Amino acid sequence: MQSSIATNPNPPANANPEGGIDLGSILSTLKRHIGLIAAITTACAGVAGARAYFSPPTYTARFDILIQPLSAETEVIQTSITDTTPNQKQTSLSLEDQARILTGPGVLQPVVVKSMEEEIANCTLASSNTGVSEEEHQRRCYSSIRERLNLRTTEDSRIVGATLEGASREETRYLAELISKTFLDYGLASRQRDIRQGLDFLNEKVPDVRQRVESLEADLEALRQNNNLITPEARGGQLNEQINNFDSQYLALLVELDQKVSLYDDLRQELAQRPQDTSVSPALSESGRYQALISNLLDLDSQIAEASTLFLDASPDMQVLIEERNNLLNLLAREGANVQRELLTEIELLNTQRAALEATLDSLNVDVDTLASVSRQFTDLERDLAIAINNLNQLLERRETLQIEAAQRELPWELVTPPTLSASTESLTNSLVLGGILGVLLGTGLAFLLDAQKGVLYSPKDIKRITPVPILGLIPYNQAVGRGDDEEYLLTLFPPVIPSSASGLNQPKSVSKGASNGSLPNDDIFDLREAFRSLAINIQQASEEGSFYSLALSSVDEELADSTTATYLAWMAAEMGHRVLLIDADLEGAYLHKSLGLPNKRGFSNLLAQDLSLKEVYHRSPMEHNLFFMTTGQTARDPAKLLLSHNIRKLIKQAQAEFDLVIFNCPPFTQYADAGLIAAETNGLALLSHLGAVKSYQLEETLEKVWISNLPLIGFIAKEMPPKLPLLPKQRLFEFSKVS
Repeated sequence: MQSSIATNPNPPANANPEGGIDLGSILSTLKRHIGLIAAITTACAGVAGARAYFSPPTYTARFDILIQPLSAETEVIQTSITDTTPNQKQTSLSLEDQARILTGPGVLQPVVVKSMEEEIANCTLASSNTGVSEEEHQRRCYSSIRERLNLRTTEDSRIVGATLEGASREETRYLAELISKTFLDYGLASRQRDIRQGLDFLNEKVPDVRQRVESLEADLEALRQNNNLITPEARGGQLNEQINNFDSQYLALLVELDQKVSLYDDLRQELAQRPQDTSVSPALSESGRYQALISNLLDLDSQIAEASTLFLDASPDMQVLIEERNNLLNLLAREGANVQRELLTEIELLNTQRAALEATLDSLNVDVDTLASVSRQFTDLERDLAIAINNLNQLLERRETLQIEAAQRELPWELVTPPTLSASTESLTNSLVLGGILGVLLGTGLAFLLDAQKGVLYSPKDIKRITPVPILGLIPYNQAVGRGDDEEYLLTLFPPVIPSSASGLNQPKSVSKGASNGSLPNDDIFDLREAFRSLAINIQQASEEGSFYSLALSSVDEELADSTTATYLAWMAAEMGHRVLLIDADLEGAYLHKSLGLPNKRGFSNLLAQDLSLKEVYHRSPMEHNLFFMTTGQTARDPAKLLLSHNIRKLIKQAQAEFDLVIFNCPPFTQYADAGLIAAETNGLALLSHLGAVKSYQLEETLEKVWISNLPLIGFIAKEMPPKLPLLPKQRLFEFSKVS
């Protein structure tokens, strides 16, 4: 009777991840490990406070030095190198690089020597009995001073701030004054060295640059003389003007030539195809002789027309007129040929002129190409000459500037702020605050690390991160749940809507309605009742038909069973008007009959093993007439053999005729095979997960087993656990909660 709603319950991890930060999960983790976080925070704050309290005072000397920008001599060297080597990028020493040079061993060497002589700053002179060379002593002394010296630079400022720390007031002041003087001396020495290098460089470069200027001037003069020009621009203007004039003539000649050729072709076609007296070519229209002959022909045609009225065609008069007309036609033919020859002569003349113009234009274009090459050479020489002259002028000017500066001995750098001394101690309050913050961060990180290592699922969202299988309901934790689920207590939690008047077979022992193991606040009763009501509705809606005939309820947790959820679910479904049969199918650890005070001589196992009817083994609730219970029963047969498919099918078939819903309370799914055998024949399987106890690997193993068996999993039931519940191996949840 497997339902058609069975789906693949083993999708990839993180199939439906939820975006954003789960603030509730974070707060829950922090709450669970609040003690650990508090202990680490207290320890870190204590260590930081003790360190601040017992630390000796620190003396700090500060002074500021104004470092002048790039000196003139250095700029001369760099500029000259850039001019002579165009592809080299001009660079200058940045303020950060200059500050780094100041802290190098070369600049601080005088400070190291003086400190060793005065035996300060952990520096002492080398002696023969120490076993350490003087070079090693100097290296150690330099390292000690360098570690205590700090230089800082500011953007858009040439001022370098120096800070020196020390344990003694006198020693710190003395070293600060010595270092500031050393920096100023280094600035002067660096300036004088740059001046000498600049002068040497300029004296070496000026003759080479002057020789280059003279060579470029000679090349430019030779180019002018060889090409007979002053400037390429002037010669280019003349060539452009000539080319434009000849281009205009050439285009006009082409137009006229095309016209003549067209007239010639038209005339030739008309003379070949039409009679001489009907030709209308424009060339013939412009011929006076041809037009005069046409006029005579028209007059003669008029005479012939008049004579034809008087004479016959064979008469002598008519023959004379016709002969005259033929003579005129011959004259017209010769005149047409003459006009044609004249046009041909004009065409030949125009072709001759065109060839002459083309030759002239080709010659001018050659001159233009030659001028372009000469112009490039001329431009390159002029540019190189201008650069060389500019370089020579700059070198001469800067050499004069360096000669003036070489005679000066002023300090290029300036001590803006003389060394000032201050003493400081670590703030106890700040140390405690920083230590506390560090402790909170470490404790929080350790708390999340512990949770990640345990792999415990604490909320429904943790379950959703592993599988998209729906969660049918969330059962809140309540202290009263642990007091037992006998029918008297169920009546306290869920007062029946319909008064029970019916009785059934094998009813349980009577109970006192006034007795109760405790009372619940109204809010807790309402929350618990609504949770099971929603669970019953969601289970009903999870089916395509809208209802279930049979449902297997098992637990994901290993060695952790829970019969209370099945009992409360059955009670709520019965109260909603369904006839419900709750079967205790936990053959390995039967407990439902104990909690409800029912006899267990005959039950589920006996029904499977023997030929019994349902009415012989179930018990009807006196509190809710729609609720029926079936205990595990007792039989000597192997439980696995009892759970054969045909036995379960037979039971479900019998129950369908009498009940709306049959709930099988099964043992833990991964621990026993019973749950899988039963679920395979039911309409649906619901897995119970105890939040705070179930682990991710248990859920994954359960899903894998469900997937392999192709069981009709409809969803999970998440149940909150009591805080810090001491779960023991092989301990049934209901038994333990009952003891507590």
